[in-house]
Amino acid sequence: MVLVLEQQQSSRSASPKIVKRLLSRPLSGQFRIPVQYPCPRLLRHALPWEIFIAIAGFLEREQLLNFSLTSSQFRRFLMPELYRTVALDSTRACLSGLAMLHKRPELCVYIHSLTVRPNCGIICWPRMDGPIDEGEVAEMIEGLADELGNLEKFVWGGRELPPDALWVALRRACPMLKQVGSWAGCGHLGTQCELFNFDNLTSFSLSVLPGLKKEFLLMDIPHTLWDMLLLRSASLQELTLQLFYSSHHLHDFDRLLTAVFPCLRALHLDIMCYDNVSPPMATQPFTLLGPFLAAHPRLTDLSIHPFPDTLPLRLPATALPALTAFVGVYHHVAELPRPEVLQTLDLTGAPVGAAELPAVVHALRRLVALTSLDVRLAAPAILSAIVEACGGLTTLRVVFYVNFGLKSLRGISLALQRLPHLRAFTLYKGHRFTDETMLRCALTLLAGNPALREVHFAWFALERFARRQNGDYVVCCDEVETGMGMGTSTGRAEGKGRRYVDVHERGVRPANVGGGVFGRRFRYALDGKGDLRGSVGRGLARIRR
Repeated sequence: MVLVLEQQQSSRSASPKIVKRLLSRPLSGQFRIPVQYPCPRLLRHALPWEIFIAIAGFLEREQLLNFSLTSSQFRRFLMPELYRTVALDSTRACLSGLAMLHKRPELCVYIHSLTVRPNCGIICWPRMDGPIDEGEVAEMIEGLADELGNLEKFVWGGRELPPDALWVALRRACPMLKQVGSWAGCGHLGTQCELFNFDNLTSFSLSVLPGLKKEFLLMDIPHTLWDMLLLRSASLQELTLQLFYSSHHLHDFDRLLTAVFPCLRALHLDIMCYDNVSPPMATQPFTLLGPFLAAHPRLTDLSIHPFPDTLPLRLPATALPALTAFVGVYHHVAELPRPEVLQTLDLTGAPVGAAELPAVVHALRRLVALTSLDVRLAAPAILSAIVEACGGLTTLRVVFYVNFGLKSLRGISLALQRLPHLRAFTLYKGHRFTDETMLRCALTLLAGNPALREVHFAWFALERFARRQNGDYVVCCDEVETGMGMGTSTGRAEGKGRRYVDVHERGVRPANVGGGVFGRRFRYALDGKGDLRGSVGRGLARIRR
């Protein structure tokens, strides 16, 4: 049906002679409409609206936007879905997005989830994200509060905690707001902070960055935070706490770890203790962690990053029966009482070297249902033992804090051949400007692993751990015409159609070639055939740097 709409759209813009010439071409990937099925004159005569809405439900965000641009009627009808989730992930996005909402406040009624990240340069990298007064962003959101009547989730991702007036306005004007998250930066978390005055939350997240002053590190966690969570959030389903405090104040967690949240299904605790004078006093609160987890059988997503000590959980055999995702250390993985249900595992918090490898492999062999693994390794040679322990992976992300060349990459490609179901692979590693290009590295992995559909790279400078280049490579197949019409999955499965790699590369250039940043998108033809939209230029096809 989308093809019918595309043909209808082209018939409006192209002349009758061009349309006739297109429709008279032989079968070569061009779609032709049979004579007995003429194009409808009006969109409402094509198919019922319910079918188009059902199609929209299966599309990703970018595809949904393209789908809505097919027709002005589409756009009006899909407006609630287009603006249901709004994420302003940079200073530029905050300024333009909030300004647009002020000009068209009628769109705010469609917003159910709003995320703002002013002064966040991570997502917009390698482009520079100019600084902005975060108080101005908070004022703009405060001015829209009365229009955000359907807002259910709000996340503040600035460097500092926003003014209390923003939380007061959202709490007053948004009765459906039950999911709240915020970064606190290096500001002071006072007991009168309005962030801790919400009621009946189902999701709460708080991330406190390490302070520059010693008195901040020794500051108590406000008791109003625990009052909000323990006394007024009985329906809490998701809780995320990332805190940097002195180990002398970890006893504040006693109140949290002795509570019970009947609906809790996701828990993320990232507690960093900074104390160089005396040993950490982490024994008491983290000995309560095991009984706390055992009292929450609905947990499906768990993240634990205690530092600097890793203490045993001592879980009973009946604990965590539904846990499918875990982020933490391998010591805790070995203690899970139901390892056969775990599907997603992240061990990037600490490197795995030769000394830890036997224990890690032993823990991984227990995870018979594991399909996604993130791991940080000390050397490429260790990967072979890891993949042998979990042969059912479909997604693998590996982080190396070392640099290596194409020879070691071929060894990684050989190790990946032991994962017959692997479809997506992500590699982080150190980088020198004299290394092989990302495209050549991606083609090396794809040549040795034909089942791979996605390869992602992130190169960084070892001396200061700064990102230099990122690359995304997705294997696609152009549409082929069969006796039943158009098809992509059939063509890919039977080897029909032309295969290509959809490439997106970005990063920073070395100073000896002018510096600056770059970003490019192109398609690299595979199997020696031309590209769907014309072959890539010779210089690019030769894998230019």
